[in-house]
Amino acid sequence: MTNDMKNECGNDSTLAPVAIIGFGTAGVNAAIALRQAGYDGAIDVFSDLDTLPYSPILTSYYTGGIKPFDECFPWSDQEIDALALNIHQDEPAMELDVEAHTVKTPQGSFPYSKCIIATGSSPTTIGFPKDCGYEPLVLHSMDDALRMKAALENPRCERVLVSGASMVALKVVEACLAQGKKVTLVGMNDHILDFNALPEAAIRFERNLEAKGVAFKLGQTIQKVCAKPCEGHPEERVLEVSFSNGDAEEFDEIAVAHGMKSNLDFMKPGALDKDQGLLVDEFMRTSNPDVYAVGDVAQALELTSGEKRIVGIWKNAALQGACAGKAIACELSGTAPQLEDAYRGSISSNTIAVDGTLFLSAGTIDPGANGEVEVREDDNMTVVYIYRSSDDGENRKLVGFNITSDTDEEGGIAYDTGAMLTLRIKEGLALSHKS
Repeated sequence: MTNDMKNECGNDSTLAPVAIIGFGTAGVNAAIALRQAGYDGAIDVFSDLDTLPYSPILTSYYTGGIKPFDECFPWSDQEIDALALNIHQDEPAMELDVEAHTVKTPQGSFPYSKCIIATGSSPTTIGFPKDCGYEPLVLHSMDDALRMKAALENPRCERVLVSGASMVALKVVEACLAQGKKVTLVGMNDHILDFNALPEAAIRFERNLEAKGVAFKLGQTIQKVCAKPCEGHPEERVLEVSFSNGDAEEFDEIAVAHGMKSNLDFMKPGALDKDQGLLVDEFMRTSNPDVYAVGDVAQALELTSGEKRIVGIWKNAALQGACAGKAIACELSGTAPQLEDAYRGSISSNTIAVDGTLFLSAGTIDPGANGEVEVREDDNMTVVYIYRSSDDGENRKLVGFNITSDTDEEGGIAYDTGAMLTLRIKEGLALSHKS
């Protein structure tokens, strides 16, 4: 075969490799889709990891001692090796030059024909007092999990303060409870799950956690942290925390879950259209046709709002990575991606269980000007329905729900109800698009 010929899959053998920046679930699924779609050219993967790809949603289970380390890695060495990738381990991208089509790393510059940005996100500690002599625990990466697990397994660690009221904060609470710690949660809003749940659903979750010994300081923030020697053990330190209401308490460790930030520091300002993340089309292409973005860095269509938003959940990252990989394989073979392979958009959804208490949600918690909220409760479950009506009041459709259940039973009524309500939301959206 000469250099100006195409290989059996229709790929031009003179092309530079496809570059994948980041190697979490979005990056892995992009690589899998490229191969399954017939692309057999070179794929360069640039990763800041020195391990196999892992699942961030499993790190809390490892931290709490609920799952072993090995179970945090969804893909085996053999499965990754079968993809025939050029993996640049522990070699993060320092700069992406979209004009020169190069990825710059500490080891040099690498050309690409197409590039997939799948760098994910990192926890932010914005709002935590700086220069207090203590680096708070966070939870996302395996390194975060290793550090938190070591802190929780220290025999002198008894009291943990969790700052934040998000899903991640609650997973930290679960890990602390599993390790037998006394937990206090502080949050600036009046209830936990502040961006995912209406008060009626959040209150039931709070009540169940209080019954398990979790203390709440809601509507408050951390104002000051002072690390001081532990009485009777000067070689140890204790953290004195002052809160916005004037209270002060001592803790052994503090974990912070103040949100996530897309990992895009290697991008030149203005190189690609950007809002909270990189704006993408239905095939995950950015404003540069040779650069794709997937996962926590991508703002793709969110169906309930009709807007482009980051929906940072595992399934979305996998679907977006697969969509980008298949689209690139098509383009490099000289064909256009097919509409049936486009990313259809997502519905914001969440599932979390903490020590037997389950929370499920999908869609929006904002009923809007023409909306209404209905709450139904029984001895086991609270279901919150969020409806919106058309301006003329003729059509009312379900646009979101919250479920809090006192039992986390796989295949139980809470999961069945959540699946049914999610389907109703999707059906309502489909009817809206047809009309």
